[in-house]
Amino acid sequence: MYAENYKRFLELIDRLREFEGALIVEGMRDEVALRNLGVRAEIIRLSRLPLSEVALIASSYKEVIILTDFDRKGEELAGKLLQYLEGYPSRVDSETRRELRKLVKKDIKGVEDLYGLYLKISVSDPAPEGIR
Repeated sequence: MYAENYKRFLELIDRLREFEGALIVEGMRDEVALRNLGVRAEIIRLSRLPLSEVALIASSYKEVIILTDFDRKGEELAGKLLQYLEGYPSRVDSETRRELRKLVKKDIKGVEDLYGLYLKISVSDPAPEGIR
């Protein structure tokens, strides 16, 4: 990741930590990574239910972030979920995932790797003073 992207990456992680809606992820490892990052929001795993049921559960939240992996399968799942959620009143935040994908696509493949990347950035502290 380029040094100029560290600040934005950390801001997006903070956004996830402060988020009060529901996050939709693919599996248990994604949930574990987010919990390790300090995310307290409700997490709904796709691996447990059909997409239509996930959308129904997520629709009970005011705001939803679809946080599927950054590969082709994750893109397809995000697109399908977006379609399922269109008829519900929940606000779907697609921008957070899109921005994260753009920042980390050369470094990691999925959500489960976010915590490792965060640790790598935090431990090496490559960002200039005052960026955090």
